[in-house]
Amino acid sequence: MASGKTLGAIGVLIIILAIIAAYVSLHKGGGPVATTTTTAATTTAASTSPATQAPGTTTTRTATASPTATATQTAKPAQLPKGVHVIETSKAVVVVAPKGVSIPQIETHGKKLVVVRYVVDEKHTKPINESVAFTTIDPAFYRNTTIDALIIAARRETNPEIREILYEAIYKLSNYEVPILWLGQYKQVRVQWSWLHGRYYHPILAERYDLLWEDKNAPSVDLGLGGYKNDPSTYVIVTIGWPDTFDPAADYETFGWAIWHNIGDTLVTYWKNETKEVSPDLAVAWAHSEDGTVWYFVIRGGVKAYDPWDKKTYNITAVDALFSIWRIARLGLDPSWMITEFVDVNNSKVLTEQEFNQLLQKGGIYAEYHGKTVEPKSLDELLKFFGYSGGTAGVVMLKLKQPYGAILSILADPFASVVPMKYFFDNIDQLKGKYEEALKASNYGKNPAAWAAYVKPGEQDPTHLLLHKKPVGTGPYYVKEYKENSYIVLEYNPYYWNKTLWTMKPYGENGVPSHKTVIYLINNDAVSRIEILKSGQADTGAIPLDRLKDVKDYQMEGTSFRIQVEEGGIEPTIIYIVLNTMKPPFNNRLVRQALIYMIPFEQISSAVYAGYLVPLYGVLPAGFPGHNDDIVIKYHFDPAKATELIRKSGINPSEYTIEIWYNTGNSQREKIASILQQTWGQLGFRVTVKALNWPTLLSKTEKGDFDVYIIGWAPDYLDPDDYAGPLLYGGTKFSEITVTVK
Repeated sequence: MASGKTLGAIGVLIIILAIIAAYVSLHKGGGPVATTTTTAATTTAASTSPATQAPGTTTTRTATASPTATATQTAKPAQLPKGVHVIETSKAVVVVAPKGVSIPQIETHGKKLVVVRYVVDEKHTKPINESVAFTTIDPAFYRNTTIDALIIAARRETNPEIREILYEAIYKLSNYEVPILWLGQYKQVRVQWSWLHGRYYHPILAERYDLLWEDKNAPSVDLGLGGYKNDPSTYVIVTIGWPDTFDPAADYETFGWAIWHNIGDTLVTYWKNETKEVSPDLAVAWAHSEDGTVWYFVIRGGVKAYDPWDKKTYNITAVDALFSIWRIARLGLDPSWMITEFVDVNNSKVLTEQEFNQLLQKGGIYAEYHGKTVEPKSLDELLKFFGYSGGTAGVVMLKLKQPYGAILSILADPFASVVPMKYFFDNIDQLKGKYEEALKASNYGKNPAAWAAYVKPGEQDPTHLLLHKKPVGTGPYYVKEYKENSYIVLEYNPYYWNKTLWTMKPYGENGVPSHKTVIYLINNDAVSRIEILKSGQADTGAIPLDRLKDVKDYQMEGTSFRIQVEEGGIEPTIIYIVLNTMKPPFNNRLVRQALIYMIPFEQISSAVYAGYLVPLYGVLPAGFPGHNDDIVIKYHFDPAKATELIRKSGINPSEYTIEIWYNTGNSQREKIASILQQTWGQLGFRVTVKALNWPTLLSKTEKGDFDVYIIGWAPDYLDPDDYAGPLLYGGTKFSEITVTVK
């Protein structure tokens, strides 16, 4: 997820265990030789570019002319057939080649041999210049067929050991090709007043504000904003930026996701800092077919969505749940790839409880929860397995395009929040009076493709334009009011389905949460944010890491309360520099490598991040399968090496002007841009720096309208594909991918 602010995280080991656990549950077999073939149905329009062999990063050995010869030699890239590429990892030699191209004998010296074969679907491969960053192509608009084949193969592989090998190869190539200059991985740090309690970290989800509480004797400080005060029942966050949109189906950044985690509900969720398995949310139980390609979600009964703009409520059913997921795919906006890549929405459908019960009676449907697996033969048996005894509101059947063990983690993301279908038909002029018509047209959710007559792709769709400004959800809070680039006020939702949580101290009393109100104060000036926090107008805030010393242990006069700065381990949140590889000179790998050798990492880590940044050498952060710094180039500040690479590249730096962008108010990225302006200028480039507001930066860069920009990434879900896919996948479509292991 494109990150506008730092997110907390948990330990590396827990992340690894969570990722592996997701795949072990669906993996079957696993002998010494395995072949997986996937024929891909593609839906998106032209050319591919051949991958570049990476000399110096791979060791390639081919047999002599005789097929029975035992002597081996090191092959040069020119000796390999066109399109054949070899990447040596810690445990295997990975060969990637088009189907039908002869592969020479490869000496592995005792390691596994993993062969990835592919057939490019040129008809459905979208031209690079027509692609959209983070949706149909990586943010650098970089296409490498070898890397793309590895990403798709790893995405479809269910064996954790083979997946890790494939991701090591991806990590190695991301390090060598550097379409993105991988800068660093954050150390965990958070800032808050000592009167605030209950905070926790999760690598995907923001905190639920109704799970936090404050000392009853915390001060009450006037905000100078509509009579609001920061008191023990009000949680105030001073931060930067603005959500890209209030429509969850379009939002793909941390600010918007934090809001929707508090105003919406997804089918499943993670309870606090749990990462090993998801918990029920709007789905009270779930199960899947034996091959993992069909998933069933039983929807909780009695849930209402609250519309604060018209003071109305809507009953939520399985139709709303399927419509919300289908709508994400239909709009095709930023986060949609996480649905369109894995879920066949038009072949998904709504079932009644009776229909689902009949399927269960036939057998072959399995459920896993709390470390146990069952094959329930009735709906009652399934609900008891999950410990649920309340009412239900239908069943959603999701048809996957292929097994994908991380699908539950994706469905826990706030962009997949359920919104009431009828809300759109009540408030959009061209849809008014057509709700029943739309239901009947879809046979009440059994033919969701019929909804295409009411929702159109893109940002001009009326349902998007409505939610963009007037969000409606089922969560513990609702958006009460906001003023763009100034403040957002959330108020607790009196119709929240889980109000019993607020009868338990310290979360709340008598069905009211300890935090009745949540306020985001928007201030893009770091000095002002520090003063707002120190005054007690905010409970926590976005304080630049190099300014933590200005607030640490600051004590409020006349009280024992102080500002705490808590440190933890390494987060999966990363920061990186995107180069537009559609433009020269960034389409030249030697230039890209020269630029990364001109990044003074140690200076940036100490001066900009106060030491809270550790090096990152590829697309996968520490803690995720495939991350292995022993097999990559450890780039460091080396002006002589950079100058040599520029000379070899054949370009004249003085002929190029590079404009570096960062988001307004992010003083850390501003400092990085200024440092790069100086160091890259030493190579002879003319370098300028420019700040853009967050939505504008996202809008321009997703269309390829940029030179260079600085941005971060917080994980969408717990899988290495969530880094390799959106950050490195060049959009090549394949009609076939096979993986053979020897």
